[in-house]
Amino acid sequence: MSASASNKLRDKIIAQIKDDSNLLSLPQSLYQILNEVDKEDFSPQRLAEIIKTDPALTARILSLANSTFYQRFSKTTTVNQAVSVLGVSTVKYLALSSSVLRPELIEKNSGIDPKDFFTYVLLNATTAESLARELQLKASEEMFIIGLLNDIGLIFLVHHYPSEYRQVLALKGKVESLRSAEIEILGIDHFEISHLLAKKWCLPQEMADAIGCQTIENLSEKVKKMQATIQLASLMNPENFSGFRSALEDRLVKVNEAADNLTLTREQMDSVTGRLMSSAIEAAELMGVDIGSVEDLLINANQEIWKAYFTIEHLFKIRQDLNSQLLKEEHVRGALEARNAAMATLFHYINNTIMAISGRSQIMNHRNQSGQFEELQENLGKDLNVIDKSIQKIVAVLEEVKEISHTEHDKLTGCSEAMNLDDRLNQRILKMDKEQEWFVEANKDQVSSG
Repeated sequence: MSASASNKLRDKIIAQIKDDSNLLSLPQSLYQILNEVDKEDFSPQRLAEIIKTDPALTARILSLANSTFYQRFSKTTTVNQAVSVLGVSTVKYLALSSSVLRPELIEKNSGIDPKDFFTYVLLNATTAESLARELQLKASEEMFIIGLLNDIGLIFLVHHYPSEYRQVLALKGKVESLRSAEIEILGIDHFEISHLLAKKWCLPQEMADAIGCQTIENLSEKVKKMQATIQLASLMNPENFSGFRSALEDRLVKVNEAADNLTLTREQMDSVTGRLMSSAIEAAELMGVDIGSVEDLLINANQEIWKAYFTIEHLFKIRQDLNSQLLKEEHVRGALEARNAAMATLFHYINNTIMAISGRSQIMNHRNQSGQFEELQENLGKDLNVIDKSIQKIVAVLEEVKEISHTEHDKLTGCSEAMNLDDRLNQRILKMDKEQEWFVEANKDQVSSG
């Protein structure tokens, strides 16, 4: 599409947002709920009265309060009781999901799958909230809402301009990002639209300023930190719904830079990544949003694990070639710097892989706690095998890194050319397999009696 055509489309979209009063409209009850819970003299009674003006929201709240998730012995029959059972945060999330995460708004011919997109949105929302808690921001619940609404502009585009959005997706592999593709075709990206919608809906000023992460003069430090938090959350969750994915290495560098800017420690980041998947599943269940089956999420998580493995292997080969070349040229100092940089990168990738494995175990635990025993039993062997093989490979990589990092300079120079990392890793894994077989055989009687 030509620059003039995309500029005209941009003007049309902005005018439509400004003039159309029914544009992805939020119900009046949502405005009232958001305003009520922000008041210093907040009253659960007034909140219940607001909810009762919205029959659909009333039905969802009563249904959730009476669900097995809350395991109450008596039936919840009034909205006042439901608010007490669910809590203010859950009520607010339900109100938002009823208004925003509606699959009927995503036109089929747009090329966007609602489940994939809603999974991404909920991952962003729960990640932003978790990061805010680690940062001890007072606005942790606000960050969940910002996460929900940060990509609402995409729903607007696929609802009103589905054929144009298919052209956006067709640029995959030709431009560097989804944002660039949107600007090329539409003259505007969905983040700017999210910000314009937030302003049109008269959301609280700080929240509206943070949504879409637009560059605005005289932003408060609080809003800047909110913007940085939602940007980090987006980096931690790749855009699987669009097909536009930056290289794993590039994304990792950006994640580390964003975490450093927010002064988040490695332990804090590990804490957040360790509960990403389970938090998104819990949020989807509470909000009644369909993000697919647990099996679908497991498959996606497993794919991320293997992509990380391939990246680790690729980085080892690059590092080996680079070290060999530098050492031949007697640039020992440069070789050491390259080695240290590679080691740091490898440890981050390994950590991400471990977190993905943790997500699988959490889903297995979720099946157990929610009574999905047949699914748990049916997939147990496959799940345990994937976890076992994954851990073996991580251990092998860590042992190799440890050995190389302690090799003296002269010995490293002497052996670098002959070193075959693939063979060395495979030998380590084979040794672990034999040790595991010996352990099982040696403890066979004890296992049988147990």
